[in-house]
Amino acid sequence: MSLQRLRHRLVDDNPEDFVRLQPHMRERLTKKKELWAFFLFAFGYFAWSNTTGSLFQPLLVQQVARNASRLSSNSSLPCPESDELIPEGDRCLVPFGFVRVEPTSYVLLINVVSVWCTIIVSLGTSAFADHGRSSKKLMMTFCTLLAVTTTFMFIAPLKPDVWWLAGLLMVIGLIFNGATLNFFDAHIPILARHHPKVVRAMTDFGTNSREHIEAKVKMATFLSGGASAAGFAGGIVMTVLGAVMLMVMGAETLIVGYCLVMSAVFVLIFMVIYGFLAHQRTSDPLPAGASYMTFGYIRIGKTVRQMRRLKTMFYYLCAWFILGDGLTSTSNMAVLVAQDQLQVSNDALIIAVLIQYVFAACSMSFWIWLQNSRGVKPMTVIIINTCLFGLIPIYCLTGLIGSNPVGLKNTWEMYMLASLFGLFVGAIYSSNRVVFSQFIPLGHENELYALFEMANVSSSWIGPLVCTAIIESYGIRHTWWFLVTQFYIPAFMLLFVNVEKGRQEAINFYNNEQEEKRIKLEKEGLTAATDMELSDAKFVEASKDA
Repeated sequence: MSLQRLRHRLVDDNPEDFVRLQPHMRERLTKKKELWAFFLFAFGYFAWSNTTGSLFQPLLVQQVARNASRLSSNSSLPCPESDELIPEGDRCLVPFGFVRVEPTSYVLLINVVSVWCTIIVSLGTSAFADHGRSSKKLMMTFCTLLAVTTTFMFIAPLKPDVWWLAGLLMVIGLIFNGATLNFFDAHIPILARHHPKVVRAMTDFGTNSREHIEAKVKMATFLSGGASAAGFAGGIVMTVLGAVMLMVMGAETLIVGYCLVMSAVFVLIFMVIYGFLAHQRTSDPLPAGASYMTFGYIRIGKTVRQMRRLKTMFYYLCAWFILGDGLTSTSNMAVLVAQDQLQVSNDALIIAVLIQYVFAACSMSFWIWLQNSRGVKPMTVIIINTCLFGLIPIYCLTGLIGSNPVGLKNTWEMYMLASLFGLFVGAIYSSNRVVFSQFIPLGHENELYALFEMANVSSSWIGPLVCTAIIESYGIRHTWWFLVTQFYIPAFMLLFVNVEKGRQEAINFYNNEQEEKRIKLEKEGLTAATDMELSDAKFVEASKDA
């Protein structure tokens, strides 16, 4: 009997919901198997994003570049294997285009290139997912390409003459990663809007009622936080598998490449499961005469030109632009300081990542409970965790004091900071997705989540460039001065975000858009099409969605 209750709670849908609630919706209600598909995809995909993309990939590229580096004093001489054997005042440099940089800076510049390429691809493809039946196919296609690209990165350590191939494949892989993340995030408002609990609140209390809005925010919090927690759990599994592989087979660069292959297989397994369980929802078809090459850019350009109608959302994106840069840059610099100054082993870095994921998973459970059970608003969660996260670079700044024995000068401090990073970062990312979902007009989910991810990744070129300049001029530890500002400036900006105003702007934007479509159809004399669009007044009213 207990197993039957457990199955009913986790798997079986309530048939009464489809009888009572489905007539109020044009699309199918969200089923439990769709939620399982969403979380299982997060388990596999975020495991790659959190572990491979942030640890194994940079580690392999940095090591391959280090093995191919030459002395700055004589470019014909390879660098010694140990840093202790490098002549005093000399440096190890590798070519990046027309300049030569240190292997550490090489990894940062690779990120800069990938950011700009990701922006171009994501903006051009995101709007397609808001039309027809393509969102599921697009996400699975980019995820497959991500796995394939990751698999071939092990060729670089096999053939030292093509060491640059690792950097090139890292750029391509990060492009596919950014596009996949955009399509995944767009699931949150769509699944929440069609969930039976949210639809029930809409039918019982009205579209713009407090109960409906609260139900939608709670469900979005559950989806976003649950996906983050599932991703951190997947990261723990992948990190343990990678650690075992490195301990058993050795910590050579080639073995790191095999870890990348393992992570690609891991992602593909859960993507296939997602393909069987997920439901492809249908949106309006592409406008007649629209070109697949230009539609995405034209659509998002039109939305940006109307930013005066979505002032709160674009102001929020400015704050997220700075904050996202701080999160990415702080993580990268902590790893690079550990490698460059503490000379920690790959095993120690993996342990630090594992600690981060354990604390992040626990933290996500706490913040989801706090928001849904105690009524703490997602914006409050973001501001609190952003201010707390800013203490990490402040602590690292104390390492500039010569007599101070701490300030990321010891391996145990790396473990401590990894736990703090995990406590704060999951709540920041998850709550940001929830807040932003309330600012999105109906039918623009994939398009505007592309802007959301663009604001995150496009800022990521600023941090690496500034940090690279600081490293080359003053040293790696002085980068913390810049990183402190990346948290307290956006925290101050977020104090002035009015979520209710942003939600209403999204509703008004959708209503104006529908009115413009109606007028256009009338001018073209398509009265039949107009009547069909306006026939379901109940659905239109129900779709005035945040």
